[in-house]
Order: sequence, then C-alpha cells, then structure tokens
Amino acid sequence: MAKLIVDVVVGGGISGLCSAKLLTEYGLDVLVLEARDRVGGRTQTIEDPAFKYIDLGGSYVGPDQHRILHVAEELGVETYPVQCKGKTIDHLYAKAHEHDGSFSTWNPLAIIDYLNVAYTLDKMCDTIPLEQPWEAPQAIEWDHMTAEEFFNKVCWTSYCKKRMVQNTHHAMAVELWEISLLHYLWYRKSGNGVLKHSSADDAEEEKQFVGGAQQISNKLKKRLGDKVIVNSPVLQVNQEKDHVIVTCKNRNSYQSKYVISAIPQALLNKVSFVPPLSPLKNQLIQRFPMGSSIKTFAFYETAFWKSKGLNGVILSDFGPIHTSMDDTKPGANLPVIMGIITGDQARYFCNKTQKERKQAVCEQHAKVFGCKEALNPVHYVDKDWLGDEYSGGCYVGIMPCGVMTKYGKALRCPIGRLHFAGTETATISAGYMDGAVRAGERAAREILSKLRKIAEEDVRDVKDVLTPRHVTMAQRCLPTVPAFLVGSAAVFVLGGYLSFSSWTHLKQRHPHTKGCHIFTILPLKLQILLLWIIACLCVQRKTNGAPQGISS
Repeated sequence: MAKLIVDVVVGGGISGLCSAKLLTEYGLDVLVLEARDRVGGRTQTIEDPAFKYIDLGGSYVGPDQHRILHVAEELGVETYPVQCKGKTIDHLYAKAHEHDGSFSTWNPLAIIDYLNVAYTLDKMCDTIPLEQPWEAPQAIEWDHMTAEEFFNKVCWTSYCKKRMVQNTHHAMAVELWEISLLHYLWYRKSGNGVLKHSSADDAEEEKQFVGGAQQISNKLKKRLGDKVIVNSPVLQVNQEKDHVIVTCKNRNSYQSKYVISAIPQALLNKVSFVPPLSPLKNQLIQRFPMGSSIKTFAFYETAFWKSKGLNGVILSDFGPIHTSMDDTKPGANLPVIMGIITGDQARYFCNKTQKERKQAVCEQHAKVFGCKEALNPVHYVDKDWLGDEYSGGCYVGIMPCGVMTKYGKALRCPIGRLHFAGTETATISAGYMDGAVRAGERAAREILSKLRKIAEEDVRDVKDVLTPRHVTMAQRCLPTVPAFLVGSAAVFVLGGYLSFSSWTHLKQRHPHTKGCHIFTILPLKLQILLLWIIACLCVQRKTNGAPQGISS
C-alpha cells in the first residue's frame, strides 16, 4: 500500500529542497526522496581537522545571485570573500604569464579583439529571450553552429581564441565543439553576459560559504525533518487520473497529488515513467549530457605562491587544470590550491588513478608557479564528477547543435502531474546554486497555482530578472580588429598625404625653409587623430555586425 503524501520531490539537492521548503510554507505535506546517502546533490563538503573543510562541488556565489544568498541568510549561513590579492597567471601557449590586470598580453590587437568579441557576444545575448531562447530571431542559425565554429570566424588573434576556450572551460566544463552557439549564448545571458565574467570586481566567484556550500542543503534537511528520506533512488513514476505513485529501489511506494523531479535531465533516463514522457521530452533527455569536470585540491606546508606575489589563480588552455584558485579557508592550517580539470582533459584523467592525477596536477603547479615545492603536497584530494552515479558529471547539462530549437520547449514544461526543477531548468543563473533555488521555487509555484494557493500570474517571480549590465562608452565604441587596421591604414595614407601637402604649401611660401617647426605640425596631428577615430567608428559599424552576419 502506497503511503499518502500531498507532494513528492525527487532529488535532495538545493533545487529539490527549496521546492519542498516553499511547499511546506504553504502548509502542504511534502516528502523528499534522495538517491544518495546524503543531501546536497552537486554540492558536497568534506571536513578534516587539517584543512577544516573543502567543497568538492559547487562553492562560489556572486553579488547578483540574490536567491541563494537570501536562502543562506535565512538559514544563518555566512559568506566570506574569495582570496584574489596578487598577480594572476595566464597559462596560454604552454607558457606562464603573470599579470595584475585583466590581460597577460601587451598586444593592443589581442586586447581589442577579445573585448570586441566579448561585447559582440553580449549584444547577441540581448536578442535571446531567457524563457524561450528558441524564439530568438537567429535561433535556428545559431543552433546549427557550434561555439567553436563561431569563434573560428570572429576571433582574429590566437590570444582571443585561447581566452575564449579557457573561459568556456571555466564557465561550463565543456569543449567549444560540444555545445551549440545558441545554448552557449543563452547560458551566458542567464549568467548576465560575457563581459561581466571578464571582470574581477563583479564575477560570479566573489564569495564562498563559511562552513561549505553543502550546509545549505543540510540545514534545509534539518528544517524539513523526517520529510527527507535518503538512500531512496526512484525507479518508477506512475501517473494515474488523480494521483501519482512513486516507487523506490527499496520497494517503498508513495502516493501523491504531484511530483517534482529535481534531478539532472539526463538522469531521467534511469526512471521508468507510466505513461511514458512526452515524445519531445523523451528525445530531449537523450540529448542533454552533463559537463565533464574533476575538482582537485593540493595542500601545502606554506602558501609559496603568496611569497611570489601571486594570488593562486591560474587560467589555462593547456591543462590538465584549466582554472585554479587559492581555496585556503579562514583559520585553516594548510594552504590549498583548488583546481578544476574540464572537458577533454577530464575525460582523459577520469581513466587515471588518483595518484596519476595528483602527479599531473602538481607538475603543472610546479611549472606554472615556478616552484619545486609544488611537487610535494602534504595532502591531496580530488572528486571525479564524471563517475558520480547520481550526477553524471558537472557543472551543468549542455545542449549540442539542434537540441534547443527542436526540443527546448520540453525542458521545463510540466507533463500531467509531473513538474521539473533543477538548475538546468532555471532561466537566470542556470548552472549555479542560485539557478537551482530559482528553478525549485518556480516548480513549487506551478503546483501551488494548480492547487489555487497562488494566482497563475504569480508562478513567474516578478523579481526573477537580470541585474542591468553596465557597459562603458569605451566598450560601446571599441573598434574591431579589422576596423582598427583599416583605420590605422587610413591614418597613414591620409597623414602622409596631408603632411606632404602641408610641406609643399610651406615650401611654396618659404622656399628657403629646410624644415618645419614642430608647432606648425601639431594642428595637423590633431586632425589626423580625429579622422582616425571617425574612420574606426565608421568601419566598426560595418564590421561589428556578427549578430546579423556571422553566416556570411
């Protein structure tokens, strides 16, 4: 006999627990079924007296991630700022370059190229509706192109291309060829754009939670009490006319009015649905793989990178680690460098032993930091998320070419009494803990609306909007590389012509003059500078049209 419950939530991560929290606040009887022996999903914190604690999964939050910060504050979980004082290392071209700004190159063309491509991407993002990205004016064109194909077309310098590759590894744990341009742009817009992630002052990795990110889920579980049951993988969801029966691997069954699935979309393939999922949903979950990442932690006796004036950040396109940070906790005895192996490198190293991964990671640390001490950590920990049975990877599900326009409508659309949460279904901060909260609360509001606890128009949270993105005048007016080159060529040609004309005119007036005084040329230089700026801006209008002409 199935136990009678009003609503069942499948998945005890942040999204599922926030669904349950909101439903209980409206007086509903809710049960959360979690497959693992713990809650937290893709957040996992381990503790040790030597290093206090580390987050093996999701960890970072930014200033615009209001929902997760609100939940944390409500639960009494504090944050602390990420250590970023010192120089960053760009590990590009298999070489380490220290810098204390945004760029490790002095090449003006490379800087112009990167900033212009980032600004172009943000302009493209602006044309994509967050809730219905498949309705974007160029959705089909962009969904039939990989992000790699796009960057091959628009990046003029190898530096820009390598930075974009590294940036994608850092943000999504995928290779550029794996993801469609449309899904890449939608994901970027969900996180408030590319330029925002290029800013060290306002990035989404600004803070971490004191005590670890998993305690968000642990404290939600404590608040829900015996309504959270672990070690209960769901095998079947059977929808009847007026109820749903959920059956677990341990043969326990629960009857409810509605069900919220808060597990990754790809893992829905492990559950039997009666009747079957809709055709589009069934096809979608076969085409929505998870990203590939391994998170590493190398603990050392001393923070040797600080003595070199470094902040511990490595941004690499070479690997095995694509991103590293100083993850030493306040008051911890052992300093630690956290690293993330992503994409192809993660798929390679997931087949290696932990000892082999440790050696490769520490060799990269030693080479990039220029310090042999990095070869001998006193402790090493890593988490292979590719092998996690109930996540299937990290950070987030990705859509290859053609998936979003053909199957995207089925992503968060309820099927009868079955609703969908999980960070992949969020419209803002998708892939982040903040997105998990938003998606869970949205799914709960869908059910509350059906139960007439709230109005239908209240399902969409009016506060669920992006923070306005600040764009400087320099970013708006920055020329593209071809515009810069054409403008520079025009300056040389026009400057040469005007200089020759001025010299000829001066010669005619003063035949015996052998040279020109510098002050007689100054107005001419100002004229040339003005003409160069106008030329750059004019050409930029024609060449900076990627949103309308990337297929040409």
